[in-house]
Amino acid sequence: MIFRTIAALAALLITLPGQALAHIGDPVHGIESGFLHPFSGLDHQLAMVAVGLIAARLGGPALWQLPVAFVSAMVAGAAVAMSGTTVPLVETAILASVIIYGAALIINANVPVTLAVTGSAAFAFFHGLAHGAEGPAAAPLGYILGFVGGTVILLVTGIAVCRGVARYDVAGAAALRIAGTVIVSAGVGLAYVA
Repeated sequence: MIFRTIAALAALLITLPGQALAHIGDPVHGIESGFLHPFSGLDHQLAMVAVGLIAARLGGPALWQLPVAFVSAMVAGAAVAMSGTTVPLVETAILASVIIYGAALIINANVPVTLAVTGSAAFAFFHGLAHGAEGPAAAPLGYILGFVGGTVILLVTGIAVCRGVARYDVAGAAALRIAGTVIVSAGVGLAYVA
């Protein structure tokens, strides 16, 4: 039910008329750009859905701690990038996050929540750097709010999918391993193209 509501909201936001977004520097333009940014790159999509899958698979406090840490560190990374600071190897770290998250799903890693949260936040910082580097200078707050919203949708999607397949015990575990394999394969493919 919640997944359908989020999907309907996302579809509604994407189909809003462009005339309302025509003014450069308009805060709505910043929100729209930010909202769409996590969906603009397969690397971001895969990483964020994977974090949701991992959070739901670990369960307990990880269910909320991983997404909160991811979003918080991503905002911090965006703020650093928007301040004009450059950090090397951003794309490399983003691709590494995709591959490592996928590998964690394949091996069904039961890492301590603290390690999962810390690792997730470290990679999220680099995702935030990429978001911030591409953000509009005229509407930074709207842009940040937008990409937080897009990111939350991708994280919740991963959580919902994991919760959906978890009901099937052995088949659910196999589905998560298959998802991890697809994520790792896509990450390696993206690294090869880059």
